[in-house]
Amino acid sequence: MVACRFRILVFPETHRTWTARGLEHDLAAEGSTLESAIDTLLKIVRAHIAYDRRHDHKPLSAFAPAPQLYWDAFTRATRLPITMELDWSETGARAQIVAAVASKHPAIHQFPLVARTA
Repeated sequence: MVACRFRILVFPETHRTWTARGLEHDLAAEGSTLESAIDTLLKIVRAHIAYDRRHDHKPLSAFAPAPQLYWDAFTRATRLPITMELDWSETGARAQIVAAVASKHPAIHQFPLVARTA
């Protein structure tokens, strides 16, 4: 039984670093590859879920959703073929992981070049 989705946007942070950012719950992690960024984020998420279980909290309830610009970038990004789920609660509920990769950092705006005339 899938309880919810956990969307992840992955994008290049620098030429050597990728960022994976959770959307429903604003968590982020970096890695030297796209895969390692996702793996690191999922390890952080699992640790927070375990903490929340021990303290009788709803999983990841301390984290608000990511800012809208990351959601917008996710809708334009290329979906990754990930078929993973997270153990969401002790009752067996699971969260489906949906990941997508953006070609550039969502917060970086590129302005068109304007030809200068002299």
